[in-house]
Amino acid sequence: MKFCPLALLILFPSDVRAQEAVSICLEQAQKATLAERPRTVQQAAKSLPARENHPRLFWIIPTFTVSNSSSPISLTSGEKFHLFFRNTADPFTVTYTAFGAGIQQTNNGLSGYGQGAAGYGKRLTAGLADETSVGFFRAYLFPSVLHQDPRYFRKGSGPLKERLMNAIIRPIVTRKDSGGRTFDWSGLLGVTASSSLSNVYYPAADRGIEPTFKRIATSIPFSVIDHLIDEFGPNLEKKFLRRK
Repeated sequence: MKFCPLALLILFPSDVRAQEAVSICLEQAQKATLAERPRTVQQAAKSLPARENHPRLFWIIPTFTVSNSSSPISLTSGEKFHLFFRNTADPFTVTYTAFGAGIQQTNNGLSGYGQGAAGYGKRLTAGLADETSVGFFRAYLFPSVLHQDPRYFRKGSGPLKERLMNAIIRPIVTRKDSGGRTFDWSGLLGVTASSSLSNVYYPAADRGIEPTFKRIATSIPFSVIDHLIDEFGPNLEKKFLRRK
């Protein structure tokens, strides 16, 4: 398995070596894209996220990163980048982040940003930066370099216990591009990289090793909740909206 040097240096964003590591990672991702064999139009279409004809839950929540396929075709690096960009730039993501910044200001989170319009603007900017960086690292860069699939593969049916476990273990187990399961290094490194990068723009009181690891730890239960929604949301949607 190829290991991206950025994982060793990401905790030191001001280090010149970190910039070199980023360049190496991007170069590896580009090589991975060029090395992929061309596929037919039909195969490319099958590899796109499921529910492409209606990629939203309750017509609002995007499900671009969810697949219902039991035998999915792996994504190319270009498709992984498209997945990251589409999800990050989606109006729901921006609106959700703006709402979160408001809640954060109400609770005086990231207190170093202060209050008022200026404080809210800083929290919103930081939130958008967080969403962009975690998506870039977790859905595109590391999955491309480590050849892992960033999508959630929904069971959709079967015993409740199996569906629950499928969602709960997803933050630590993912699918390899070549098929089969593996430890989700791309997800862990992606969250670590994003949480570390936030030290560049977060208030001084929220920087450092302890706050960084706290952000990494709290991301896991939130990921589980997201995947539970991915797994069972369509069932609730069908029940309440009677969509066929």
